[in-house]
Amino acid sequence: MQAIRSFVREVVQAYKQKDKKAICDLISLDSSSERVEQLSQVLYDMTEESIRSTVAADCESLDAPRPLKDLITNYLIFTIASCLDTSDLADVYELLSTCYGSFLGLYTAFDAQWLTPLLMNISYSLVDWATLADKENPTAKELKVSDAAAKHLSRAFNVVISDKTSNDLKDSKKMALYYLANLTFRVYFKIQSTRLLPTMIANISKAGVKLEQYPMSQQVTHRYYLGRYYLYQLDLRSTERHLAFAFRNCPPQNPHDPQSTNEVTYNNARLILIYLVAARLCLGIFPSQQLLRAYDLEVYFSTLIRAVKLGDLGLLDNHLDSPEVLGWFVKKEIYFLLKEKLRVLCWRSLIRRVWLLNAGQPRVDLNLLVSVGQLLIKDGSFDIWDVECITASLLDQGYIRGYIHSEKKILVVSKTNSFPPVSSVEVAEEYA
Repeated sequence: MQAIRSFVREVVQAYKQKDKKAICDLISLDSSSERVEQLSQVLYDMTEESIRSTVAADCESLDAPRPLKDLITNYLIFTIASCLDTSDLADVYELLSTCYGSFLGLYTAFDAQWLTPLLMNISYSLVDWATLADKENPTAKELKVSDAAAKHLSRAFNVVISDKTSNDLKDSKKMALYYLANLTFRVYFKIQSTRLLPTMIANISKAGVKLEQYPMSQQVTHRYYLGRYYLYQLDLRSTERHLAFAFRNCPPQNPHDPQSTNEVTYNNARLILIYLVAARLCLGIFPSQQLLRAYDLEVYFSTLIRAVKLGDLGLLDNHLDSPEVLGWFVKKEIYFLLKEKLRVLCWRSLIRRVWLLNAGQPRVDLNLLVSVGQLLIKDGSFDIWDVECITASLLDQGYIRGYIHSEKKILVVSKTNSFPPVSSVEVAEEYA
């Protein structure tokens, strides 16, 4: 009991002195820390009612504000539940959720910007516990706990973005803006609610702060999620720009290298690279085999690169649909993107190879393309009309310069720059 009363006094003192380091140390959410373990040992012998009454009495004697009393009480109740192996994870999340609500009651105060580090700590733990709770019920159709966490984060984000207390970022609640945005993006992607991202992106753009003002780790994370979002929208140029920044500024470290000690950084860089390579392949930009090998991605992308260069439609389809990699592409949510976009590039390469075999003459026989297409995709129903449609689409998109002579069933290509480099073609943007 005395230990709890001492804890309450320390928290109230830290709050009144606006000591952000002390209050972050006291309201710790790391169940493995020595302080939390000691606190939980004391709490084991107390009922929830005794915890509430003890905190209430001490906070009243110390003239602590009611939101602080609620935060301390809910934190202690959460702490004991989080340390018990028998606790239901969804119940533990609910206790932390209540604690989070109590904290926001404090944080909405005009001069509460000094509590921003604690906001970031609790927000991170909220998402972690939501993830654990949803994993406990893997058969559920909806990730209800994560969805609830997203709503809490959205509320905190609104508090942060509306702060007008200081023009100096380090003294403003907006210091947590991108941290909260990144956590919210993480949850939105997990619960597949990317439709909510445009509103948040628009609000951030109106906040009056620049991403460059924030730590590089937050910049990298934010640009990664923006890249993922634009990939969903099939805006490949924006995807490539954001993911290239993220990869370039995420220090690559290989866990297979004995001198490397940061496997997490390596895995983060690899995750960014997966989506960057996917976007660049669709833009006709191919990574080096050395880069793919360094991140263990050769098995997934090397065959695709070869298929596109050769115009081998059969090789492309066989690889994407092979049991060894199909599940991986589907899990990474890039299967349909690669299937659709790379078939287009394969056809461009195929037509170009036929043109080159004809000594670069300006005419390409469409009936010859029918024969080659039937051979590659092993489909006897593939006919001249299919070839004309595909060729017309390539002409319309700018992958080939020329025109189709329908009566003679030939493609007449331009004398100059007949097949512009794929990377120079303005890819039509599609929005889901």
